[in-house]
Amino acid sequence: MEGFDLEKEMKELNLTTSKESREDFLSYKVKPGVIVYPRTEEEIVKVVDYANRKRIPIVTWGAGTSLTGAVSCEGCILIDMKYMSSILEINDVDWYVRTQPGVNLEYLNKKLMERGFFLPPDPASFFLCSVGGAVANSSGGMRGVKYGTFRDWVLALKVVLPTGEIVKIGEPLRKNRAGYDLTHLFVGSEGTLGVITEIWFRIVPLPKRKLIPLLVSMPSLDSTAGVISDIRKSGIMPEIAEFMDSEVLKTLNVHLNAGLKESEGGMLILLIEDQDLESIRNIIRKWDGDLTELSDKEWERVYSLRAQAAIALKASAKEMLVEDIVVPVSKLMDAIRKLKELEGKFNVRMPVIAHIGDGNLHPNILLEEKEVALELFEKVGEIAIELGGSISGEHGIGVQKTKLMAIQLAKHNGVKVLEIMKRIKEIIDPNDIMNPGKYVERAYNESMRN
Repeated sequence: MEGFDLEKEMKELNLTTSKESREDFLSYKVKPGVIVYPRTEEEIVKVVDYANRKRIPIVTWGAGTSLTGAVSCEGCILIDMKYMSSILEINDVDWYVRTQPGVNLEYLNKKLMERGFFLPPDPASFFLCSVGGAVANSSGGMRGVKYGTFRDWVLALKVVLPTGEIVKIGEPLRKNRAGYDLTHLFVGSEGTLGVITEIWFRIVPLPKRKLIPLLVSMPSLDSTAGVISDIRKSGIMPEIAEFMDSEVLKTLNVHLNAGLKESEGGMLILLIEDQDLESIRNIIRKWDGDLTELSDKEWERVYSLRAQAAIALKASAKEMLVEDIVVPVSKLMDAIRKLKELEGKFNVRMPVIAHIGDGNLHPNILLEEKEVALELFEKVGEIAIELGGSISGEHGIGVQKTKLMAIQLAKHNGVKVLEIMKRIKEIIDPNDIMNPGKYVERAYNESMRN
């Protein structure tokens, strides 16, 4: 901002500050006018109240693992939540945990497991990400096939609104029908509606049944889709059902010395209940898969490799765009075929990682120049829309997918839905200071141009 020193202004409010450039996982630039490190809710209120009066954009930073440019900004006040990182309460009777937003997800689950509980959603960045960022983005992960995304696990929130007011929305109850569901309006809002300061998560006891980890090499992509389809038809609900294609396996072997078997149809990673083992064996045998039952130690290694797959792929290319589409499970094979056709047409590497059990595919576009990938990126999203799916299952919209979001909503829901979303943003954030120019606002503007 011209005319005054933002860092000086924040220091006069007795706030810890710094000034530096950052970037997220995909190298979207973050060039704030000042970075503020609040330790209390009251300090956040000071920042937000100041920004609202001065009409200065605010962006909230968790751990910077965004894949859509959701935290990119220039000249904003960046609120870094790393010091608001306390677990405030673990309630083992009412089955919830209350935390501040800066808590690391892996650390939180470690503490919950010591009490016999866990919070199921596990994005691949679980060892890096903050729970506040995961909530703001409604992140998913490998257990999504059985447990869903963070949207399914948030009971209540405390939020500093763009006007500087503090509200608590929701209740730490499994049943609550008092009013509109504002809690889940804020979950997945990508920092555009307020600053989350406390979260009540639903937790559940660790599974009591014995879980069997399996690694399955598949002879073809058709057979891979066939296995997943038959698992669904059989009524089996895996704890985890993941997929890595042959290019991902090759990359992990080269960059992380993984020692994984490379096969044309890629590899399925399954975690199932012991009662389902024989049925799964029969399905895999039908599709000529090669099944290996893993020890606990081997499972931990494979799980870690799957979590690091995107990091290995990024290391193998100069530029990377991570896609995140969802299709009906019945359309998986159609989607995979269309993705492979695009890969050949554009002559690029586009290895696929997938939460395949719920139809969530992550094609990773690898190449030398990012601009070349933008047309391909949009065509991948168009595949999802065409097949009755969504352009994002867990990564969100940010600045990257606003055009595709506008297309999807217009085709599947009608433009009125996007208008309602835009009005909600205007009501809650009348001065447009919370992560402006992204998500719903930008998608709406895209729709107006078309």
